[in-house]
Amino acid sequence: MTIAQIDGKFAIVRLDLTPAEIPDLLQRHAAHFPGASGLEEAGRALVASGFDAEASRAFIRRVCEWGGGHRFVDRVLESNTKKQIASALREGYTNAIDGRVAEGVERIRGLHYLGQSFASKQLRFLAPTLAVILDSVLRARLGYEETVSGYREFLADCRALLGHAQASDQLDAGLRAALRVCDIETVLFAKIQGY
Repeated sequence: MTIAQIDGKFAIVRLDLTPAEIPDLLQRHAAHFPGASGLEEAGRALVASGFDAEASRAFIRRVCEWGGGHRFVDRVLESNTKKQIASALREGYTNAIDGRVAEGVERIRGLHYLGQSFASKQLRFLAPTLAVILDSVLRARLGYEETVSGYREFLADCRALLGHAQASDQLDAGLRAALRVCDIETVLFAKIQGY
């Protein structure tokens, strides 16, 4: 760990990242976790459908399987009705659109057997410009709590990093304009995993 003095205070730096690393880390993450763009498309279709109950159930399955949740996705689907799933996704998305992203994750997390990590994955694919994934890898390495305030803090930090990346002259102008908050979380995850 690195110790830095910032604004007269000492800080323990748990991760360093240069803007120039971002394009490569995004590509490496896509290679390790293919299918993100397809899930974003499925998220847009689900929103457009008004959160159809069958489509909501299928979306939960796809996102959980993408994120490695094969071992428990059936339990989630068996323990929540299609209507409960559709309502949770719809209300979580509505919260995010209204600027209450952390509360949106919590609404989805209210589904039986779906923790913060997989609830945040669901919302990330429904609202990729607004939401990020906060899983155990990021929490353990960066010290965020598995709470509403922990998610809110991580999201704020990702937004701040996004602002710095968009202002960086180390990145191509096209990439700077295209970056989203979920891309910053993706880069952090890939950096921690050492891709």
